[in-house]
Amino acid sequence: MTGETGLALPVLERWLGTDRETGERRSAAAALGAIGPAAASVAPALRRCLSAQDLWLRVEGAMALWQVSGDTEAALPVLLAGWEENRHTRVRIAECLAEMGPAAAGAEPVIRTELARRRRHNVVAGGYSGHDVREDEKLLTLCRAALARMERDA
Repeated sequence: MTGETGLALPVLERWLGTDRETGERRSAAAALGAIGPAAASVAPALRRCLSAQDLWLRVEGAMALWQVSGDTEAALPVLLAGWEENRHTRVRIAECLAEMGPAAAGAEPVIRTELARRRRHNVVAGGYSGHDVREDEKLLTLCRAALARMERDA
């Protein structure tokens, strides 16, 4: 609330390193990512998330690591693996790729493949939902934004 990170960083770092529920650890990673470069001192704790057993913690940790340190080399492979491992991570990962701009150039083939796909990422045989359509449209919009930013800022 005040913008002072000095008190928040040690608490969030402790939450990352505990045996707490994975959801709480993911929330800590997301909060650190939202703080951005002011949380760069916590990058080592975020790097440990990249090898977590839980996919969502790996993805949130990778996004946060990039947001606090700009470490694309460590974050991008984890994000791309998450993209392939679980289609439900794609919207969240695409948000990060769009922010990364040219730094996410290694993701260009994956993004182009997603945009070219006729059968959408969240289709379920025999099912339908308006929520699925909104999520898919969001994914496509983010993929287009990521490509545009890569091309514009390269």
